[in-house]
Amino acid sequence: MRCFFYVISLFLFLVLTPVAGQDVPPAPEIPPVYDGKSGTYAGEERVNPRDGAVMVWAPAGTFMMGSADGDPGAGDDEKPRHAVNLDGYWFYRNLVTVAQYRNFCRATERQMPALPYWSREDHPVVYVTWEEADAYAKWAGAALPTEAQWEKAARGTDGRIYPWGNDWDGAKCVNSVGGNAPGGTKSVGSCPAGISPYGALDMAGNVWQWCADWYDPQYYLNSPSRNPTGPPAGATRVVRGGSWRGRYPTGFRAAYRNHDYSLYRINYFTGFRCVINPPIL
Repeated sequence: MRCFFYVISLFLFLVLTPVAGQDVPPAPEIPPVYDGKSGTYAGEERVNPRDGAVMVWAPAGTFMMGSADGDPGAGDDEKPRHAVNLDGYWFYRNLVTVAQYRNFCRATERQMPALPYWSREDHPVVYVTWEEADAYAKWAGAALPTEAQWEKAARGTDGRIYPWGNDWDGAKCVNSVGGNAPGGTKSVGSCPAGISPYGALDMAGNVWQWCADWYDPQYYLNSPSRNPTGPPAGATRVVRGGSWRGRYPTGFRAAYRNHDYSLYRINYFTGFRCVINPPIL
């Protein structure tokens, strides 16, 4: 009898004990939140009929934007951490692709940018200026997201550092950390394990993403607490999210702020996605 119980105990130990090196369980999902004003749940999907983009719903409410003094890797321009209340909005689940941007160029008789040799139709479009990204958004009946909209869609309301949780995981985004250079962008949504709380993909890595806001390193000191839209003017526009060329985990944090010049056809590591503010039924 003792031998029987020993065998059973050993079996349960081997089955239930995690193997060293197993993946850390994903961060708990934010429970479904019903938005009575729009009649939708957080993360609910719709399709923008203009460009076929799948959108996810970010419900109205407050989240903590920026970083606290003790947050590792936080820059001074991410402080102070402050409460921001946003109206609900539809956020593109994926980055705008080469194929979508090509359709826009055909419809508006614009010239398609020259793309890197490794780019494909389902990759995020690159070599687009802020003005070109803004023109696409308007054509699609949308807009570029504000910094606040982008950050809430990336990290939700629980203050997580990355879209997937608080710990860096290079397998959950397209990046070059540790010399693991992919050599270019990848298909949008290539890292589903890096999904954000509201269902957006590539919120870290693949390409930097244009935001609507002008960049001001001290803007958080006096920014509005409700639906902030950024400074009225500036020299550079905000980009968020990190890119395939990023070599340090710090740059992929949801609160990380970067900026780039908007007057030129920038580079092969910046793209964009869109937001629609009124509900689409």
